[in-house]
Amino acid sequence: MLASFFERLGDLVQPWADLYSHNHVLSTSVLTAHVLAMFIGGGMAVAADRAILRAPAGSAEAARAVMADLITTHAFVITALVISFISGTALFLSDVKTFSVLPVYWTKMGALVLLLANGMRMQRAERVVMGGLADIPIHTTEMPIAFQKDQWSAIRRTAIVSAVLWPLIVVFGMVITNS
Repeated sequence: MLASFFERLGDLVQPWADLYSHNHVLSTSVLTAHVLAMFIGGGMAVAADRAILRAPAGSAEAARAVMADLITTHAFVITALVISFISGTALFLSDVKTFSVLPVYWTKMGALVLLLANGMRMQRAERVVMGGLADIPIHTTEMPIAFQKDQWSAIRRTAIVSAVLWPLIVVFGMVITNS
């Protein structure tokens, strides 16, 4: 039943597949957008994860790492994920019949769902920490410890998961291109 769905979908989007396969500028542009979005979004996310993991729990440095992450990183990462989703959909539709039967494609999609769920967990954990920092001036170097270490541990756990999933998704993507 699912195979017939993908068979019909492949037939429906065949004009796109033909255009994609015969237009090197288009196919290169779509693939480049996908890879650059993953590179930039993943790079920024892993850099933020690294800052979180390097910061000692309960310190002013840790709080500032969370602030910097919230203020700068999430908007770029979310934008990159949207671009990656759009370009990834275009890539999938360029050869539905091939991608739909590749186990590594579905493994990559599963890892992407885990990454998105982890991102939501991270944002939730960051909001808890940020709620405790609401009345504290972030710009001071003598910032008191404003949250529990278990709250910071939740952020650290999501940073570890993120730092593992981003490279895995890239590796799965590379395997897909060689399948």
